[in-house]
Amino acid sequence: MAVELDGDGFSSGFHLCDVVCERPAILLRPIEFQYDAAWVRARLPFVFDFTPHPAEAEKSLLEAGFVAVAVGSSVGIPFLCTDDYGRTGLVFSPDGPDQETQTTIAAAFWSLLLQSPDDLADFDATVYHLGAGVWMHFGCKNGEPTYRESEGG
Repeated sequence: MAVELDGDGFSSGFHLCDVVCERPAILLRPIEFQYDAAWVRARLPFVFDFTPHPAEAEKSLLEAGFVAVAVGSSVGIPFLCTDDYGRTGLVFSPDGPDQETQTTIAAAFWSLLLQSPDDLADFDATVYHLGAGVWMHFGCKNGEPTYRESEGG
């Protein structure tokens, strides 16, 4: 199922690095060096039982759509988990929901991913950063998120 957001002027917020107060050891380096998208990408198969496709946007590894539904509600609120140059955040429609609801959804989303932070799926993905003229290599191998850049593919 594809998730599309209504509106114009989208911006990422609720970044993982801003939300996590007590960082698990596995996240210290990825957050410090801004490649936490590798950790998020490696967690998604464990938490949501799917493997996200690479983002189509330049310099982004992730663009995974989700729909949050509160207990007892039949209203779904779509949002995206995406990154900009390895720094992961969430994107909501500028048309809503309100800030308090977005904050609640973001807290629940990151809380789910942080429940077993060391359970990571191996992967290898390469994306191009046109502005810098470099290839960004994200991955996870044997439970360790990785990142490096290169000028050639």
